[in-house]
Amino acid sequence: MAPKDKLLKGQRPISSFFFVKPDKKTAGNGSLSQPSTASVDKGCKRAQPSSHRESDQADAGPNGEQPPRKRTRPTDSSLQTKHTPAADLQAAAAEEGNVSLQDGTPEQGRAPGGDADVHCSVDLLGSSSPGREQPGASGRSAALSDADQAKRHLRFQNKLVLGPASGLQKRGSAVDIVPQKRTPLEEQVYELKRKHPGVLLVIEVGYKFRFFGEDAEIAARECNIFCYPDRNFMTASIPVPRLHVYVRRLVEAGFKVGIVRQTETAALKKAGDNRNAPFTRQLTALYTRATLEAGDKDHVGEGRGSTFSSEAGTASWTNEGLSSYLVCVVEGTAENAPQGAVDIGIVAIETSTGDVLHAQFRDGMMRTELEARLVFAAPSELLIATPISSASQRLLGAFTSQSRGLRSQTAPRARYSSGGAVAAVTAFYAHAGVPEGALEAVLALPHLVVEALAFAIDYLKPYGMEAVLRVAASFRPFNTQHEMSLSPNTLSQLEILHNNDDGRERGSLLWLLDHTRTPFGSRLLRSWVAHPLRDADRIAERLDAVEELARAIGGMEGAAGCVVEALTGLGDLERGITRSLHGTAAPAEFSRMLRALSTVAPKLGVQADADLSSDAALEGLSSCLLQRLFRAAASREVAEAAYEMLSVMDEEAAAANNKIDLFISEERFPEVFEARQEVADADEGLAKLLPVLRKTLGLPRLDYVSVQNQGDFLIEVPADRQDIPRDWEKISGTKKVNRFRPPEVRNALAALELSRERLQLAADQAWKAFMRDFGSLYSPFRSAVQALAALDALQSLASLAIDPEYVRPEIVGEEEQPQLVIRGGRHPVLAAMMAEAQVVPNDTLLGGATGPRACIITGPNMGGKSCYIRQAALIAIMAQVGSFVPAESARMHVFDSVHTRMGASDNLAMGRSTFLEASPLAYTPCTSDSELSETSEILAHATPRSLVIIDELGRGTATHDGLAIAHATLQHLVTTTRCLTLFVASLQQDYPALVSTFYMSYIQQDPDDGQPLPGSSPQPKAGARGRQALQALPSTGASVDVAADDADQPAVSVPRIVFLYKLAAGVADKSFGLNVARMAHLPPSVIKQAGVRAAQMESDTLRRLSRPRAADDTEENDIEAGRDVPLGLLKQVSSAINCKTAAQASLLQLQDLQRQAKTGDFVNGNLS
Repeated sequence: MAPKDKLLKGQRPISSFFFVKPDKKTAGNGSLSQPSTASVDKGCKRAQPSSHRESDQADAGPNGEQPPRKRTRPTDSSLQTKHTPAADLQAAAAEEGNVSLQDGTPEQGRAPGGDADVHCSVDLLGSSSPGREQPGASGRSAALSDADQAKRHLRFQNKLVLGPASGLQKRGSAVDIVPQKRTPLEEQVYELKRKHPGVLLVIEVGYKFRFFGEDAEIAARECNIFCYPDRNFMTASIPVPRLHVYVRRLVEAGFKVGIVRQTETAALKKAGDNRNAPFTRQLTALYTRATLEAGDKDHVGEGRGSTFSSEAGTASWTNEGLSSYLVCVVEGTAENAPQGAVDIGIVAIETSTGDVLHAQFRDGMMRTELEARLVFAAPSELLIATPISSASQRLLGAFTSQSRGLRSQTAPRARYSSGGAVAAVTAFYAHAGVPEGALEAVLALPHLVVEALAFAIDYLKPYGMEAVLRVAASFRPFNTQHEMSLSPNTLSQLEILHNNDDGRERGSLLWLLDHTRTPFGSRLLRSWVAHPLRDADRIAERLDAVEELARAIGGMEGAAGCVVEALTGLGDLERGITRSLHGTAAPAEFSRMLRALSTVAPKLGVQADADLSSDAALEGLSSCLLQRLFRAAASREVAEAAYEMLSVMDEEAAAANNKIDLFISEERFPEVFEARQEVADADEGLAKLLPVLRKTLGLPRLDYVSVQNQGDFLIEVPADRQDIPRDWEKISGTKKVNRFRPPEVRNALAALELSRERLQLAADQAWKAFMRDFGSLYSPFRSAVQALAALDALQSLASLAIDPEYVRPEIVGEEEQPQLVIRGGRHPVLAAMMAEAQVVPNDTLLGGATGPRACIITGPNMGGKSCYIRQAALIAIMAQVGSFVPAESARMHVFDSVHTRMGASDNLAMGRSTFLEASPLAYTPCTSDSELSETSEILAHATPRSLVIIDELGRGTATHDGLAIAHATLQHLVTTTRCLTLFVASLQQDYPALVSTFYMSYIQQDPDDGQPLPGSSPQPKAGARGRQALQALPSTGASVDVAADDADQPAVSVPRIVFLYKLAAGVADKSFGLNVARMAHLPPSVIKQAGVRAAQMESDTLRRLSRPRAADDTEENDIEAGRDVPLGLLKQVSSAINCKTAAQASLLQLQDLQRQAKTGDFVNGNLS
């Protein structure tokens, strides 16, 4: 693009479209609001007609400069008026009949600078201002000189580069020719923006919604709509029926959006005292991501579902549209705690479902506890009480940056210090209608939770959605002692809620388990998966229910068989009842919700008059959990309340969202029926005028007619009639007929319109009162919906349990030793994603009376080590969720937590290993800091009843240092923590009674004839399913012969490898990394050089190991010399990370270990 005249830094060139009205055929095919041939600036959809662009390019100088455009002032005043902005404004307003211009004489329009100024005051909404002269646009007042044109250009140029405040024009800052005085509408916009800073306002103006100033530029950029300068502000508009589309789009982009509506209608305004003032407008709704789904569907529409990050290789912290939590975080000082530790209070509110989670906890320097709760809640908004520590700031900043569309806002904590939070919460719960005991229950919460709740109340009040916090039954802790603890690392590395490939739900454990039929059931199942049970009785109870439902789904008889039918077509009842509590539900949604809840009991096979407290009413249900859920879902109180509310509503009117004809009970809604009578009386008054009009005109068949865009109750007479009364107002006419409105009809019509507006107002008020009455029924309705959600989650698990490859896990009691015994287990997600391929089953034998406490897994790269240890952890989690598991049998104790430390992520479905994912073609940084911090967390939180899986520990540092850390970690887990452990490493077996070694078996084939080579692992025993899978396994591809550069060195052959994916006892002697390098398509020259170096290193190591040891070189001396790495090293490094000791001391000790390792004796110790 050719450069324009020199601009200030940051300025953008302004096209001449702002100053000369383009030809309609050129811009937008006759519509300036939809330019089809206009160029678009990146910041805002400012259009420049193609004809102007072509002429600009044609007139450009040799260096691209634009010469000043010469304009010839036309002599015809009409032509002058046609092409001037002032005249355009006047013409557009005059066309609507609402022009109000000041006198355009030079004396009245003289600006302080001496140039003539046209002062316009156009009311874009209402009638002309009374008492003002209505002059036409003369050529003298409307024409623009070249000097004035340049000033106008400079004015718009400056307004666009002044910053955020440039969107609203300040008084006295306009260039002379630009109107300085704001119109009444612009004054309203200015005041609204002043009252609501930081809110993107969508303002109702007539039959459109408009954006002004900077809001218009943002809307143009985010919504791909057209914006243009209109007097003092930039502006953009959208049609009323498309409001919900643009509001949702702006909110999902992270903006706080406010809807400003006209709070009076034309009829009421005309009958009132402010008939000459602009329409009154008020902010009627406010939306952010956390309140969007709880809003009026007319404003926000329906949710679109997924909101995840699709960046390759980056898993998002947000869930897929299931919930929109507002999370309030308050930090306090921790007494008698390690350095860097703090106390944190957190409250998470889901305004669309009424769910309120809370927790107060002590968190360490890494803030893992806070991160775990944020990962589970996946908030849409964060409200942070400041000040806050730097460690928390880093965590919250990282969380915000990796969560798409997450809004973060701060609030000063000083406001609720010194008892202010308790006073604010007490005042809030003093509201009438609050359930008894709600205040006492809330004040019994920890003090930081109460403080966070006070901030949440204050934040939600402007949105009108604070009522959900008054329902004490909605409160529940984030996690309890009855739930398994899953850290953020575990949730991510095991892909519990989303996969690590593209961040989607597909490929995760939740994807496998989720066969729910309702949105609220899906949300509950997600909570179950993220928080498995750790109470053996509750797990058994849930398994009993799943087993009974599975029999029913499989076609066997039982009362549980009707659950699926009862759940079909319910919609999102949870959000429906919560929107009703907020008063944002529409009649159609509310009536559907009532109808659905009123039919639940019959669909579940429960008679309407049945006594649900007796077991006879639920005959056929053996599961105690199912009996409780049936009773709650088929609640008689809920069904009777639903029938009662439906009895006062007209179903057809409700389906059409027609509030005027909605209520049919005159006793309950007398004001609506009175307003209806007023409308009927006004209609009758108009009907009574017809006989008089017929007599006046002598037309016995005369009747009222309606014409589109011209109005109703028109009197149509032949065009040749000359005896029409002079006081009749002519509305329109054709060659054949003229249409009039007599004065008496005009007055009667005004009365009718006024009565209709009053009826609409009365109907709206009655609906709001009806919604307020529902608030007292919210708790029982919510209990019924929660029971239906639990039934949905259970039938989802039952849908998986009917698979013949799945079995019910056996949960042993606390009196037995910790154990995890799985026979023929398969990776659940991999088996589901690779349905056509056979997945090799493997056993896991940990703990119990005879099993080892830990297993070390070795084997070739891509042999399935990482997949195997993930499989064991996922089966344990599934069992405690209450699901059947993919195995021949499974026996386990209840784990209190599962801890993971994994290397780079595997892509299971694509058959890519940790080593391959960490290759230069797909490199993922893995530092020793992250490894040690994750390991430190495991050592700090693991218990004897935990399951720990560790893969690739020590890969982020030097070889000997990594081996030392891995050895010390395993030693601590086996001898001190005494938990069940699966460890992927190449470590010597130091504790034969406690640790077993296994490897993933394989076959080496000769490159020429394909026969097995010496050194292949023995063919493992397998069942029928396993043998079929083994026969279908492919090899890793053709072999590669790597010749050495030096003639003295032998060529290195890379054999063909067949992975059996079957666990075998022993230790693998090789990892076959060169095979993986070849599969990663590394250049042959690189593989060649790597093979040579690997052979050299192996030869050197064997030669060093063959050296004789001195007589005094004993194991005790090794320990004294520090060659056998003690646990102290890992503790000190972990302490350094947690700021308990100086980091320099730990690093010096690590360097000393590295020095000892380089002496050559280190490999003779226990780490070889």
